[in-house]
Amino acid sequence: MSTTIRPAVESDLGQVAEIYAHYVAHTVITFDYTAPDVDEWRSRLATITGRGRPFLVATDTEDRDVVLGYAYLGDFRTKTAYDWTTEDSIYLRPDATGRGLGSAMLQALLADLDTESVRRVVAVISVIESDASIRLHERFGFERTGTLRRIGWKFDRWIDCAVLQYEVPGT
Repeated sequence: MSTTIRPAVESDLGQVAEIYAHYVAHTVITFDYTAPDVDEWRSRLATITGRGRPFLVATDTEDRDVVLGYAYLGDFRTKTAYDWTTEDSIYLRPDATGRGLGSAMLQALLADLDTESVRRVVAVISVIESDASIRLHERFGFERTGTLRRIGWKFDRWIDCAVLQYEVPGT
């Protein structure tokens, strides 16, 4: 299956919400207990793109209406001093994993960021049985800077988070 990565548009957000809802309901990859609705995703899209940061979707090249995954650079924290730091998020449909799509999306995010407004990208990743997301980020030059121990409680267990940081070249 070949894919196209492009900026997200409002008509993608129903599928974006469905993808994320799966991870909320079935995994500790996100610490949300309740999945945001399409209106919340609409607000996120507007906020992220309004800051000049990428919000991308991967679609099936043959059927561009099928969203296979999404990725964006959101706020790391909302305090003004953090304005030059962003946090990446990448989520794929469960049946779209293991094909290199996460790599393609992370590469596109890093290529699309504005070096005038972004100096660092942070990844905060749940430490789970599979370290695929951590390895993905390390392949792209993210450095593991620490671990937040027992930072989240979900599905009757404590979860650690790895913190990784990417220094935008030339900044």
